[in-house]
Amino acid sequence: RLFVERAQAANSSFAMTAQNAAAVAEICHRLDGIPLALELAAARVRAMSVQAIAERLNDRFRLLRGGDRTALPRQQTLRALVDWSYDLLGPAQQALFRRLAVFAGGFTLDAVEAIAAGDPVDALDVLDLMSDLVEKSLVTHDAAHDRFGMLETVREYAQHQLESTQEAAGTRDRHLLHFVAFAEKARTFVLGPDQAEWLACLDHERENIAAAHAWCAHAADGGALDLRLVRAIRIYCHKRGQLAMG
Repeated sequence: RLFVERAQAANSSFAMTAQNAAAVAEICHRLDGIPLALELAAARVRAMSVQAIAERLNDRFRLLRGGDRTALPRQQTLRALVDWSYDLLGPAQQALFRRLAVFAGGFTLDAVEAIAAGDPVDALDVLDLMSDLVEKSLVTHDAAHDRFGMLETVREYAQHQLESTQEAAGTRDRHLLHFVAFAEKARTFVLGPDQAEWLACLDHERENIAAAHAWCAHAADGGALDLRLVRAIRIYCHKRGQLAMG
């Protein structure tokens, strides 16, 4: 039922039939009923039949048997599915996906454009690329707050991919600079008439600010940037009672 619901969300014309029921059952069996795995597979119904998906899963799991046998079956299943989903992405989609790993606790489209754009990701294409990742269930979207996010399992995978490239430090540097600038901008508003709105914005970005602070230990000129960050959020910490964070 979960697979069919997610498949219909990806392709409204999809329906369970006598012709494809066996393939759907095979997919659910192969994926051990793991919800995230089923969502990742169902998202592929937009581009291929369930029979083709089942065949690809057979290939993926044959390859997996030759890999790390020490991982738990559930971990192997998820890794295989995220591997497959990642391998099917184009170069720009892969680059954007792995760069999103620097965010913590969600992120806005503006932040993605500022931090994750750069060869081969054109800033003008970020919205379309993000939509593709949402449709493939690799990124989540909270319509109520217009924020994106990643499930922790997927984010851990993206972090591994990012760290295997030469772009990890540069992406984290841009994340740090962006949130220092954001915190300094917010500081000018938290004592004004728009205080409630900006305190809420800082609430949403608290984990990103903490992640930016953590990277200061590794960034060039990190001490000076960290002092700016701490100064910028001082009023926020006081207003929200976040004294331990401060």
